[in-house]
Amino acid sequence: MRIVTHCAIVLAFLLAGPSWAATTVTVGTDPTKFVMKGKIVTPDQVIDGELVIEGDTITCLATSCPDPPGATRITVTNAYILPGFVDAHNHVAYNVLPRWTPPKLYQNRGQWQGAQAYKDFKKPYDTLKAKDLECEMIKYGEVKALLSGVTTIQGTSPGSACIRTLIRNAENQSELGTSANHIRTYILDISSFTGAVNWTATKSFVVHLAEGVRGDPKSVAEFATLKAKGLLAAGTAIIHGAAFGDTEFQQIGAAGAKLIWSPRSNLVLYAQTTDIPTALQRGIEVSLGVDWNPSGSDNIFDELRTAAQVNDEEFNGAILDGDWLKMITTRPAKALALDTFVGKLAPGMKADITVLRERDTDPTQSVMKTHLQDVQMVWVGGDLLYASKAILDKIKPGQCEPMVVYGSQKTVCVKNTKLQVLKAGQTLEEIRTILHTDYPLLAPLTP
Repeated sequence: MRIVTHCAIVLAFLLAGPSWAATTVTVGTDPTKFVMKGKIVTPDQVIDGELVIEGDTITCLATSCPDPPGATRITVTNAYILPGFVDAHNHVAYNVLPRWTPPKLYQNRGQWQGAQAYKDFKKPYDTLKAKDLECEMIKYGEVKALLSGVTTIQGTSPGSACIRTLIRNAENQSELGTSANHIRTYILDISSFTGAVNWTATKSFVVHLAEGVRGDPKSVAEFATLKAKGLLAAGTAIIHGAAFGDTEFQQIGAAGAKLIWSPRSNLVLYAQTTDIPTALQRGIEVSLGVDWNPSGSDNIFDELRTAAQVNDEEFNGAILDGDWLKMITTRPAKALALDTFVGKLAPGMKADITVLRERDTDPTQSVMKTHLQDVQMVWVGGDLLYASKAILDKIKPGQCEPMVVYGSQKTVCVKNTKLQVLKAGQTLEEIRTILHTDYPLLAPLTP
C-alpha cells in the first residue's frame, strides 16, 4: 500500500449514537481516484476489504487492492459500504408538494385524479411548471432522494438537460451512454398509448398499470389492453399492479415481466396494496419505489419499513429478510435494464455508492433501521455529492453547502461548474429560495 505522508490530511470523524461511525480520510493528489476501506456489501456477501474508484468506475473490489497513484484513502468503521440505492418509481418533480390528505378512499387512480380535492392540491405544481421552474423542481426532488442514499431514480420526463448534474434519472440515459429508447416510460392510461415498442432498442418499458383496489374492473381491464398492444414482455416493468389477482400475475410471471411496488401510496389512497405473496409465488421479481411525496413515504428507508410492516401483518412473512436490500438495488436495476451499470458493487460497475452507519450486525437489518442522519456518504459516478460535513469538507473543500439533518452536520454538493448544463450553477439554497418564493408551502427536504 502506498502511503501519502508529505501532504496528507488525516481526519477522524465521530458520530454520536449507539453505534458510532468513524471515518479517516487521507487526501491524495489525484481528485479522480479513491480507495475506500471497510465492510463492503456485495450481492452475495460482506467483504472486509477495499474498493477502488478511478474516474466514474469501480476498478477493484477485494480484501486488498493496490492504491492508484495519488488516490485519496478513506477508511470507514462501524458502517456499511453499499451500492447506491435505486428508487424504481417516483414522480420526482412532484416532490415539491407536501403531504396530501385525501378526503376519502378511492377505487382506482382515475377517481382521485379526477377529484376536485386533488386538482386543488396539485395547482401549485402546475403553477411552478408554468413559470418554467421544472429544472428547480426536478433538482429539489433529486436532492431529497440523494439524502437517503438514492443514486438512481425512475420518474423524470425525458428531454430536460438540467437533470445531468445530480443523481441518475433512469429515463434520461443516466450519463451511461445508453440510447434514448433504452428505457421508455408511460404513466398515462394505457388505452391512450399509441405506436409500438421496439424491443430490440427498448430494454425496459416502465408502465403505470392497474392502480386501484384488488379486482377493480377498470383497473384489471388495463391488463387486457396492455396485452392487446403487444406490451407484455420480459422487458416490461409494471408499476403498482395493485388490482391484479393470480390470473394476471401468472401471465406476468410467464412473460418474465417485473413488478414495482409502492405500498404506502397504495394504502393512503385505497387502504389496500398489491398482492405481493401471489406475485412472488408466480416468480415475479419485485422492486420498491417511493412513488412521490404527496402519498408515498418521506424516504426510501421509511418505504422499506412500511413494506416490512405490511409483510408482517398481511403477507405472513412472504418477503424474506434477505430480499429487502435487493428490492432497492439489484432488482430495480434489472427492471430498469441498468444492471450492467448500477445496483451492485463490483469491478466495472459505476461508482454509485452509499455508506450508512451500522445499526445492526446484519447489513440488511441495519438498512431497515437506518434514518436520514445515519447516511455518511453518497457517491454518484465517483463523485461524492453528499456526506457528513467533516468528510466532504476535506475531500471537496469550499465546493458544497452545509445542512443539518436531524442534528447531524452534513454537506451537499448541488452546484456544478464542470458541466455546461442549463441552471447547473444553482446552489441548493438558490433552488430552495426560488421555489419557496413562489410556493411558501414547499415540502421540506427532511420532514
